[in-house]
Amino acid sequence: MEPTNTIATGNLTPQLPDLDGGLVLLELDGAVERAVHALAVDHVLQSGGDACWIDPGTNAQTDPLVELAPSDRILDRIAVARGFTAFQHLELLRSLPEICPASTELIVVPAIDRYYRDDGLLADEGREMLLSGIAALAGIARERAIPVVLTRTVSDEFSQPVESAADHTIACERTPFGPRFRTDGEETLIYPVDGGRWVQTTISFWERILAVRASAASERAQPEVTARGAN
Repeated sequence: MEPTNTIATGNLTPQLPDLDGGLVLLELDGAVERAVHALAVDHVLQSGGDACWIDPGTNAQTDPLVELAPSDRILDRIAVARGFTAFQHLELLRSLPEICPASTELIVVPAIDRYYRDDGLLADEGREMLLSGIAALAGIARERAIPVVLTRTVSDEFSQPVESAADHTIACERTPFGPRFRTDGEETLIYPVDGGRWVQTTISFWERILAVRASAASERAQPEVTARGAN
């Protein structure tokens, strides 16, 4: 995962973290918004595939996706399923191999621990359901070799299994300049201002960055055309 900038034809192209296959834990500063949406839209753009989003209720809002996506057509490639209880949520996770088509290149599961903390569950039932859900996600990530992005509502002992199971971790934290992405070896998301001075970006620039990356992905996808003939 490399959330750094790459140099192309003399210009610095802004980047978001690339998502590797496996369970990807996105650790969010509570003040940071739309990081999950930005990563999901970006991966759909870069991979050319679809995404399955298992939502605990209100995370998969249309407005952020519409605002960030360079084209509304991309939203047709993000399928959302919602569970409103621990049992519904777990059933969706277990059903992912059936409900996600072969074209799926990304699975998003925000706030995976939310419903399993319900006081109405029996003793240890919530933890067992969380572990079962994580196992289901790890299985489909391994079988299809795709990233599964997870977030959790609270970083504590209950949600520790999410962190332990993660193959990769991306931290997104607020700074005086705006959100910053950080992985084990790389960090930050930046854009040029003031004639070459570099600072970290803010949320408002994500849609611009996604537009740039969408254009680059489209150019890469165009087949090379050659002309052959005789003089």
